[in-house]
Amino acid sequence: MSYSRWGGSTWYSFWSVSEATTKEDEILSLWADLEQTKDWKYSELKTWTVETVLENYEDITQAEAEEAFEYIQYFLEDVEKEYDTTI
Repeated sequence: MSYSRWGGSTWYSFWSVSEATTKEDEILSLWADLEQTKDWKYSELKTWTVETVLENYEDITQAEAEEAFEYIQYFLEDVEKEYDTTI
């Protein structure tokens, strides 16, 4: 599932296909540009803040970090929903 795409956003973000068997291992691809194509596990993102986004990506603004944090929240919510319905 894509949360954002380049063109209308600094970010290209999507729930990445993986072989995860637990929600903690599900992956969000959160790419700021072709030099910053980073993938993060659900378990890592659970503790993130806007400040964490700023610390992990170069040359992004506060507003861009806030936007990315929204996508992280969407991903976390979607993973929760997915695993709540499959139990």
